[in-house]
Amino acid sequence: MTGTAGRTLPVAAAAVAVAVVVVVAVVVGRLIGAPHASPVGGAGPGWKTIEYAGVRIDIPVAWKRLDRSGCESAAEHWGPPPSDPCAFERGVGFYVSASFDPAYGPGVRRSTEDGTSAWGGYVLAGDLAVYASSEERGVVKRVLDSARASG
Repeated sequence: MTGTAGRTLPVAAAAVAVAVVVVVAVVVGRLIGAPHASPVGGAGPGWKTIEYAGVRIDIPVAWKRLDRSGCESAAEHWGPPPSDPCAFERGVGFYVSASFDPAYGPGVRRSTEDGTSAWGGYVLAGDLAVYASSEERGVVKRVLDSARASG
């Protein structure tokens, strides 16, 4: 009997470990493996609507998708040119809400994190946290207010 009980514990532990790896892979893969955001329509003069992983938002027409392939984080990021793709200073980013760990609640706030005065904030939409930052409060508010699940 001890032989069977001794083998059951390692098998159960292995099953739990596999389950944890699968859950983490699904959550991380959802963001990393998601297709890039793409424009899906107009949102009024000077604005465009983009869609990413089931969430639509309106952003300024000048904002472009930033190539983050050489960055530490591969999170989707759109911003005004010329933006450093690896330094989130201005623009909008999408994060899996299950792993998003903000320092404050949703909404728009004044920020001085990068040494300059700016506005930033986030909202939850679908399975994502949408974070926006700009020198203009109205831009951040409009981007965040527009966040909605597609479909």
